[in-house]
Amino acid sequence: MTQQSIELGICVTPEQAPLVAAHYDYLELALSTALDPLVDDATFASTMASLMNLPLPVRACNNFVNPRVRLVGPEVDWHLIERYIRRGFARAEALGVELIVFGSGGARMVPEGTSREEAWLQLVSFCQHCSDHAYPGLVLAIEPLNQGECNIINSYEEGVALARDVDRTNVQVLADIYHFEVESEPVEDISEGSELLAHVHLADSGRLYPGSGSYPLREWFELLHELGYDQRASVECTWGDDFAAEAQAAAEFLRPLTRGEF
Repeated sequence: MTQQSIELGICVTPEQAPLVAAHYDYLELALSTALDPLVDDATFASTMASLMNLPLPVRACNNFVNPRVRLVGPEVDWHLIERYIRRGFARAEALGVELIVFGSGGARMVPEGTSREEAWLQLVSFCQHCSDHAYPGLVLAIEPLNQGECNIINSYEEGVALARDVDRTNVQVLADIYHFEVESEPVEDISEGSELLAHVHLADSGRLYPGSGSYPLREWFELLHELGYDQRASVECTWGDDFAAEAQAAAEFLRPLTRGEF
């Protein structure tokens, strides 16, 4: 039986967008670099104009916070954070972005001397601050990262716990098959917080393109459809020598799964 379709997107640079326009529904850009909130509006104006003319809509952004903007520990600068959020959200709204992924392992890394409890409260405050400044329709999706990339929020269950402590309807959670696999986390963990699942990232063995390895992508989509998930899923992976061909192959492999055609 055909299920409701999940939109298929791809994490790219703006320069790569023309190569994938025929195969995907939307683009996911890196906010910290493509929208660069550390740069003032006047300096960024010409770049912003080019982003407005990309061949697919930009519906999501990842890599939210530049590592130079500390979110945890004694060096947190709330004035810098405030300016960063305001600029980033204004540019995202102009592009029509509906979801921003909060992975940002470098920015949220807990430094030596800071307790986990203190770091957790700082992350709750940051997410609530984002919620307060979010424009209508924007969702912040907390991304659990494997322990090789960050030392806090390393499982979907922890992402759900943080979202519940934040307690804002526009702060939810992302599920990334790569981090699930690295951490040996059962995909069924999504079921325990499925009401908070706002976004999905896709890859395959070795974090290469979907369809090239042995990650349980079919089982992943079966569970998503069973849970009634009908949002978006973006390919986020490492590409080989022929980006355009691999991106097309990934889309052709994934498209039936997004429609529940197994």
